[in-house]
Amino acid sequence: MTISMIMHEFKMMLRNKKNILFIIALIGLIAAYCFLILPNMETADSFDIEEKEAELQNLGAVRQGMIDRGGTGFGSMTENVYAQNTYEFQVKSSLVHAFKDQNFYRFVQWKMNENFYNAIVEGMDWMLISGAPYPAHDMERNATLTRLRYLGYLDAGVPITYEMIEQKTALQTVVKFILDTTAAIVLFCAIYFSSDMITKNKEHRSALQGIPIGWYRLINVKSFVSFMYTLFILFGLFLLVMLLISIQNGFGSLKLSVPITLPSSMPEDYSDYRHSEYDSITIAKFLLLSLGLIPILMYLFIRLNAIFSLLFKNPWVVIMVSTVFLFSERIYYSRTTTELFGIDLSYFPQTYFDFGRVISGEKYYLVHLESITYQQGIIVLLSSIVILEIILFVVSQVISKRRFYRITA
Repeated sequence: MTISMIMHEFKMMLRNKKNILFIIALIGLIAAYCFLILPNMETADSFDIEEKEAELQNLGAVRQGMIDRGGTGFGSMTENVYAQNTYEFQVKSSLVHAFKDQNFYRFVQWKMNENFYNAIVEGMDWMLISGAPYPAHDMERNATLTRLRYLGYLDAGVPITYEMIEQKTALQTVVKFILDTTAAIVLFCAIYFSSDMITKNKEHRSALQGIPIGWYRLINVKSFVSFMYTLFILFGLFLLVMLLISIQNGFGSLKLSVPITLPSSMPEDYSDYRHSEYDSITIAKFLLLSLGLIPILMYLFIRLNAIFSLLFKNPWVVIMVSTVFLFSERIYYSRTTTELFGIDLSYFPQTYFDFGRVISGEKYYLVHLESITYQQGIIVLLSSIVILEIILFVVSQVISKRRFYRITA
């Protein structure tokens, strides 16, 4: 009986017009991104050779002017501007030649030198990101993470391509998607597909009431089918993305690194600020860690939808309420907020909805709360599921099958 119910529910979800239209919309967005946005998108690592050559001409002209007027010395206020200009000229010239030669291994090495020089220049202007609580630390972190990523290209032992440097290969695109707030789309899919898992059968309520299966067990079957269906659709969309981007920019490599931020093992400094440490993990490990959180989060929202379905009996209200909960952290988020109602933020499940940033350590860094870790996230989310299971069981006893379908009639 249970197997037959699972097969029946799965077929109904496959034929659901609401789901089909949503999947078509997702495929359209994926196609638009892969064929229209990604090919024309410039990243922070994009290299405009014409712009660099123009910069070289300007630097050369300034350098020659310094030589002509004898301004190559050291000034107490200006320091050695000529030496700085010469170094910048050499770095940019080497970058241009490496790019023309398609020698991207050498290009990455010189790019690291350029980024180091730019970080020094930006560090002189602390107002660059003065809106942040710790602008100097943010600049240091950005420079360090970029350096680690570039070192990952050199240490991976794979041929380096320009698309790899731009982070446009298939694997790198998926990683960037997970690290960004767009990863919420994954959880919204679970919300959307399971929003009507109970209410969609209300036109067949007489037949359902005659099925010899308990109400709570029936809800469990529907939740399981919704969970497997969502995984099935997401996996299909993942394969589609990988295929379309691989054709254009290559597959990438699982050996490439993803920079992460870790709490420091050293004590606080004189200003009571505890600095961070930086490391990197492979894309393979990052994706495996993501697979540890995504199913848990999906299951949490599906069971939450089951509770909301029993209470509200309307799939669109369920979508709205669950979506509000999905983005509820935005209501109180601040880089200086570490507690809510006197409770550490690491104990709230909303903290771990940005699962990519939890894995990379960015979540910990932004609020500077060391208790926000991957392991803590697993514990909090599993504890939340246990609480939801208890609530769902109680609600299913109060709102029986007969009462639910009578109310929704």
